[in-house]
Amino acid sequence: MSDVAPRGAEPLVLKVLALAFTVFIVGYILVPILVTVAMSFNDAAMIRFPINVWSMKWYADFFGSPQWMDALENSILIAIGTAAISTTSGVLCAWAFQRFHIPFRDMWYILIMMPLFMPGVVLGLGVAIAFGGISIGGYAFYGSRELVMLAHSLWAMPLVFMLMEATFKTIDYRIVEASYDLGGGPVRTFFEVVLPLVSTGIVSSLLFAFVISLNEFVMALFLTDRDTQTLPVLMWLSLRSAGTPRLAVASVILALTVFTCLTVIMLWYIRQLRKVAR
Repeated sequence: MSDVAPRGAEPLVLKVLALAFTVFIVGYILVPILVTVAMSFNDAAMIRFPINVWSMKWYADFFGSPQWMDALENSILIAIGTAAISTTSGVLCAWAFQRFHIPFRDMWYILIMMPLFMPGVVLGLGVAIAFGGISIGGYAFYGSRELVMLAHSLWAMPLVFMLMEATFKTIDYRIVEASYDLGGGPVRTFFEVVLPLVSTGIVSSLLFAFVISLNEFVMALFLTDRDTQTLPVLMWLSLRSAGTPRLAVASVILALTVFTCLTVIMLWYIRQLRKVAR
């Protein structure tokens, strides 16, 4: 009896396995999100399943709570600052690595990427110890939004750097050289020629950095105080005392923000592809 599989059988098996695995992964991702969304409409005082009475009570409670709204505002402002810092530094650093000869290049590359692989507790504790006692003009750095932005950038900037380094490699540098030949200086060429060519990578980097900061918890736990605590920190503190559906509402808001960012990235990418197709 031949051990050779019938022709076409193996591709069919692979297709079925791939489809099954895809369905499993999608379900594994969507089911917790859908359950959380459903629990946010629970009228009960505690998170429990099944839901007996559906209500928008906890949404009104969330948006009517100064503490939770302050935490949401802190998260958004810190995420915006992190996105600005990490995207600016990551883009410039990737451009420098792509265009210029840098002494000890491999060592600098390792140093740039190292924070990405460090545990958040190590980074958070290290930043708290190193900068906790610093004050500028009487303004205490510890517990400030600015310190959290810088700490979150330790994770976000390496991701921006990796993404932009790959993006810069796709540029036709004959266009850059042509700009130089026509009198465009390095700065003008960078802003008017290079950046438009890599706009998709920049938008993606900006939104990825925003999402990373918005959802980061461990470093924020070490570096925030009562006035600057972020939404994930407040959710964790609230979970320890009472697991109300307010936590589900906060989770839905974070999930919707992430989904919105991913949608913007996809729409921008499609827009750029249509431009190229023309």
